[in-house]
Amino acid sequence: MSSSAIQALDALERRFLEEALEAPVQNLERMKWVGTCLGIAGVPLLIGEGELEEIIETPNVMSIPGTKPWVLGVGSHMGGLIPIISGDVFFRKRPYAGRVRDYCMVLRRPGFYFGITLSGLERDMKFPLESRDMETAVDPDFADYTLGGFADGNRFLAVLDIDKLITDGDLSNAAANDPDSPEDQDNDQD
Repeated sequence: MSSSAIQALDALERRFLEEALEAPVQNLERMKWVGTCLGIAGVPLLIGEGELEEIIETPNVMSIPGTKPWVLGVGSHMGGLIPIISGDVFFRKRPYAGRVRDYCMVLRRPGFYFGITLSGLERDMKFPLESRDMETAVDPDFADYTLGGFADGNRFLAVLDIDKLITDGDLSNAAANDPDSPEDQDNDQD
């Protein structure tokens, strides 16, 4: 290489060092858990984004004879009928007396399409994923259906795990006269 070429490269390098800007540092956005906070049987819970189909006004229901007490009946939804489950009776094992449960969430999974009444609607929420707490105790009536949760001020919001809910044997068999049901075995002994 000729000396003029080397001098040109040195000059280019000096000019680059004098005028160059540092490459911008991209702040990596922290992963976030995103979902909706809503109440079931008076307990605020989180439902992950995409876990529920929609929230609707609780439809008028027609009762279904021979079903468990937590099945309110079937209601009209999008041109068809879906079972509507009382969140209060299913989780708390007792009916709720008070303000009518105006809303329900609609869940759809393979083989499952139903609504669960809600006691309250809050809002969409986001939490840093690394802040998920898997150790804090949750309401015992919901413990079998949750998977950790997040602190939100002075309260702990458990995450309702829809997959745990739909694999519950009681939910998948709503017949009131199931001889294998512990409820029905208690009634047989009376």
